[in-house]
Amino acid sequence: MTIDQFREAVNLLESNQELDRDYILGVEVPTTDSILAERNLTALEYHEISLDPEVRQKIQSIASSRAQSYLTDVDDGSRDYREYDITNTEQDTVPLQYADPNSIEHFERYEPLLNETNFNTESYDTFSDISFQCLRISNESDEQVLIFQKFSNRQISGNTEDLRISERDDQYQEFEDTVITIPKRVDCILYEGTIYVFASKKFEDIFDYLSQYERHANDVLRGIDSSELRIHNMDEFVDSILGDRRALRKMKSIEERGLYDSLDQSQVESIVSDYDLGIEIQADESGEWGIHIPDMRKKWDVIRLLDDDHLESSLTSTQYQVYGKDQRD
Repeated sequence: MTIDQFREAVNLLESNQELDRDYILGVEVPTTDSILAERNLTALEYHEISLDPEVRQKIQSIASSRAQSYLTDVDDGSRDYREYDITNTEQDTVPLQYADPNSIEHFERYEPLLNETNFNTESYDTFSDISFQCLRISNESDEQVLIFQKFSNRQISGNTEDLRISERDDQYQEFEDTVITIPKRVDCILYEGTIYVFASKKFEDIFDYLSQYERHANDVLRGIDSSELRIHNMDEFVDSILGDRRALRKMKSIEERGLYDSLDQSQVESIVSDYDLGIEIQADESGEWGIHIPDMRKKWDVIRLLDDDHLESSLTSTQYQVYGKDQRD
């Protein structure tokens, strides 16, 4: 995927031509779809917000500025341009990342944003489960760019028992109106079948990546449980992994490497010793060899062990832990 397509998206965002701009909420709703329910994915409904044209144009301007900044960084070589991957967030400068919608489970949930022209008009405070906001921009040639912003309940000040006040006539007075704020940020944009990611965490939230990571994690944890590698306090390890987004992200990489199927006792003991990992090698009450994690903050040493994050310099024999490895064949 070349940077030229992203350049076209930036050109559309910066365009002065006549554009249609629709501001749409993606709302999570209960689902009877057995596949979605099984995979812990949400169904989505879409509703249009009657947003002032100047505000819509302002959101477009924010997206244009953000996208142009990324494009400038890529063009001058200060930022890489890479396919979306969880390890990219570990780089000193996070690349401009792109993702294929086909990599998103059940992307058909989002296709109404591309295909449907009209949605019911509603207000923000109608809904309790808003997932994201989307400004859809299209021109006369049917080019479209979709600007996504993750929704936060903090955007609405109406559903609160607190007094809302504003300054009038040199003093603060109570007012009853619900106040809506829209963040001055853009999390990702969709253009011509490609998603360009500006904020990894919010992009993952919008497109339900966390549910995908949880499945990778469960596959890995089941694989460890059925392998020769033993973690004596496995239940604590599982709970700690499932409660940590960063740890969940690493599970995809660990699953792809599949080292937990082949690690043997001598390899584990050697790595733990050579790299001074915070893991205890010991036998349990039944005499079975395995790993004990004395503090769940040390789960990262187990994760690094499973993800092959250890290297030795061929020049100095210095040993390193490396993250976000750039593999060379």
